[in-house]
Amino acid sequence: MRAVGLGLVLTTVLAATAGVVRAEQDYFISREQVAPGNTYLESDGGEVAAEPADSGWETFIEPDEAPPDDRFELPGPFAIKQSAPELQTLVAGPSFRNQKNRIEVGAGIAYVNSRWRHPFEISVEPTYRRNKNADSDNRHFSRVRTFGLVGLWDRASDWESTSLAATGFYDTQSDSFDNLEFGGALSQTFGRRLTLSGNLLWGGEWPNGASFNNALFGSFGASYNLGAGVRTGGFYEPDNNYTHDDDWGGFVSYQVLPFAEFVVNAGKNEFVLVRLMISYALERP
Repeated sequence: MRAVGLGLVLTTVLAATAGVVRAEQDYFISREQVAPGNTYLESDGGEVAAEPADSGWETFIEPDEAPPDDRFELPGPFAIKQSAPELQTLVAGPSFRNQKNRIEVGAGIAYVNSRWRHPFEISVEPTYRRNKNADSDNRHFSRVRTFGLVGLWDRASDWESTSLAATGFYDTQSDSFDNLEFGGALSQTFGRRLTLSGNLLWGGEWPNGASFNNALFGSFGASYNLGAGVRTGGFYEPDNNYTHDDDWGGFVSYQVLPFAEFVVNAGKNEFVLVRLMISYALERP
């Protein structure tokens, strides 16, 4: 099967990021699919402060004098911000999707734990969906997405780092379908700014009144940390027998406040997704 062969290549070469990056961006937490090594909002290999912040709302901090760092760093227009160390973090915020056939309004909440040997995160996002150009019986739906990630392994040198994770996703829409996905994830960061990623997943969908559809599929992408809380990137998902089409998209994120990140996603399927993610540190070292 073509999707299987492609997935094996992706696993060997780029392998898988923590979570799928399809254009619909069905996951509430997806900070470029990087496993939460120290804190969820740590920017691609960015510098973690030596001391915790005084307030749980201070995710990114502006030290008077940055500590020396001997690690290799690729060029960028702005300096990479320091993040305050966090052991347990709560992330919440609204989301809005506008796609060619629907509009969704929702809110997500997530818990990130980085104090254990295997860091993990879990998020839940309920939404209200309204289909466009549909009759009254097929227009209004409720939808709930649940996403989980467990960091399995990571390593780093002075110029690059690697992160491996396992992911799971469950999506259900009233009177419509159920969707379950499991996968493996790997991301590789170079020079603290450039991250290459890919993912290999099995997905199964149970549409009401239709046959069971499932397949093995993969995607890959890249992102660049411009510094000053700005990141951008994109992805590509080859044609496979699960979605029966290829897919592509991109994102731009900006840390508007020390505790708030604004993310805009757009892609092939004529969609725009806007999210505001607000973080609060429940526990610090």
